[in-house]
Amino acid sequence: DCGDEERSEDHVRRILGVTCLLVLFFLWVLQKMSEMRIHYELQEYGKTARYYLWKCLWYMGLMRNIIVVCGAALLDYCLYVDDETPFYVVGYIEPGLQSFDISFLETFETEWASLLVHGLVIALIGLLESLAIAKSFSKKNKYEINNGQEMVALGMCNIIGSFFQCYPVTGSFSRSSVNSESGVKTQFGGFWTGFIVVLCLLFLTVVFSYIPMAALAAVIIFAVVFMINFCIPVQMWKVRRLGTVSWVVTFTCVLLLGIEYGIMIGVVFDLALVIARNLRPDTHVHDMGGGVILMEVDGGWNYLSVNFVKEKVEEALYWERKRFFFSHSTTVNAIILDANKFNELDMTALESMRGIQEDCKSEHILLFTAGLSDELCDDAQGFGIVIPNFKTAQEAVAAAQREVGLAIAIQERIQQAGTRQEENGGYGTFEQESVSSQTVTLRTAASRPNSVARGDDKNSSSGTSPSEQE
Repeated sequence: DCGDEERSEDHVRRILGVTCLLVLFFLWVLQKMSEMRIHYELQEYGKTARYYLWKCLWYMGLMRNIIVVCGAALLDYCLYVDDETPFYVVGYIEPGLQSFDISFLETFETEWASLLVHGLVIALIGLLESLAIAKSFSKKNKYEINNGQEMVALGMCNIIGSFFQCYPVTGSFSRSSVNSESGVKTQFGGFWTGFIVVLCLLFLTVVFSYIPMAALAAVIIFAVVFMINFCIPVQMWKVRRLGTVSWVVTFTCVLLLGIEYGIMIGVVFDLALVIARNLRPDTHVHDMGGGVILMEVDGGWNYLSVNFVKEKVEEALYWERKRFFFSHSTTVNAIILDANKFNELDMTALESMRGIQEDCKSEHILLFTAGLSDELCDDAQGFGIVIPNFKTAQEAVAAAQREVGLAIAIQERIQQAGTRQEENGGYGTFEQESVSSQTVTLRTAASRPNSVARGDDKNSSSGTSPSEQE
């Protein structure tokens, strides 16, 4: 018999919850219809009686949450017989507010280590949850948020609340959804919410004891259901599939473990993906003709990716030389490192760049950079690295091709001078000396110190190569 009674009570609660959802949906539709009719009546007929009627219906739809909660509480009050009710209600709430209390300082003196660890965990989870909720509602309502201001507000609220034994203050997805669906537009809505909560705690706790939990659950479910966007996973899969994997992991963990731990696991997983992408950034090698190779690196160059980028440069260098050799074409004469996407160069990256520069000098290959910022150029110069840098990759390619072409032309003139000397039987020494004085060949150009370090220097801005300047 007890089992049958419990099952019947569960059925009653389910019926109440479904009924509250249907009423909320009906009032929401009424609000939307009234909104359209208000604009139509105002444009066509002005402020007539029908305009005010639709206005009243619009306010009724706007207050759907309080109508459902008060109606369910009234129903529970009517069915409340002999201290028994068929619904699961909020129950008794002790009236009054918390008094000022600093006794927690004594506890902190003895258990500060454990409290500090737990406090950091609570602060991190609360901060992540609040920022995630703020971003979701900012996208929905099309406004910008200031993360720093959000952190300051949460910190001040928790500091002040700690002296009144309050719960940790964080953002609430359910309460924010209810406010959004109720038409709250500004932060002043939080003042009225707090003011009403204080009044209720002082004078209306008896009334709240009759509110069924099914009605509150219906209000929260109906407010949150409009935040679900099923198109986001599809769009993420088209743009970046790893982002979709992170979304699936976060969504699954939120369902299984709760929103706090789910968001924290999602942040850690996404951070691992970022580290993995930095460890092995995408690299692209392009043959620009004339023995000039352009290498693009998608991402920064730091201690995570320094070895991978250097290996790719060396791999591209030797692989291209082998390919040129077997295709009976020219050898690699110049390498251009596209640095447009470099936002930092730490110590390990500078050491790797110096190693690449030394390898190119030993192999008699020119080395250029393109798109390196002035700040990074200053860092490289401070580390003793001076490499010709151009604003764009196109300028660097043109300069490298001119440099290579000039060196090849000089080599041909030297060979021709040697041939004429042999034909003249040792005469023509003056011509040989005059030609050999222009020994700015490809190999010597790669081994001598460069004078171009920035894209805004005269050499790079005017488009002339280092050999032409000399």
